Amino acid sequence: MRRYETIVIIDPDLGKDARETLFGQVRDQIDQYSGRLIKFDEWGNRQLAYKIRKKPRGHYVRLDYCGTIALVDEMERRFKINDSFMKFMTVLLDKEVDLAAIEAEIAEIAEQEKAAASAREKARAAAEQAAAKNAKDVEKDAAPADDASTDESSTDSDTAPAPDAPDSPEPEAAVSAPSQTTETSDDAPESNEKE
Repeated sequence: MRRYETIVIIDPDLGKDARETLFGQVRDQIDQYSGRLIKFDEWGNRQLAYKIRKKPRGHYVRLDYCGTIALVDEMERRFKINDSFMKFMTVLLDKEVDLAAIEAEIAEIAEQEKAAASAREKARAAAEQAAAKNAKDVEKDAAPADDASTDESSTDSDTAPAPDAPDSPEPEAAVSAPSQTTETSDDAPESNEKE
């Protein structure tokens, strides 16, 4: 049994369900020809170096598998028939494969994928907790600020001297300011009278 790697570029306009159907057919074909799928690596939509079938993007998939030349021939025949497969390339990685080593590699890849999924889940949960904590902090900060502004306004009015108090410097300034404005208002009618 030999080990192969096939890179496939699929039409990016296909829906997720249609892609899953195609991938299922490829997996079934590998099993049908007594092959072993080591890794199915979906890279997603990417920019192409040049347009293929007038499309600037493609959905990339990498297959790492073991099988015979008959399996590779049949897979490539189906890739050519189906228009959803825009391009493909198969490379021989190893002429003779130890199946026990391949099984160990498959188990190791499964462990890595499980650990990565667990890490993603923990990161998502931590992000949700941080967002919830930030929302609480914002609400907490907003509530005392509203209370503090009402407290400050009541405190300012309670401690401010009464406007009628004679010893307060603020009312005098207030009184002098209107007299200045009255002088300017007196100047304005005089200029009108001269005209």
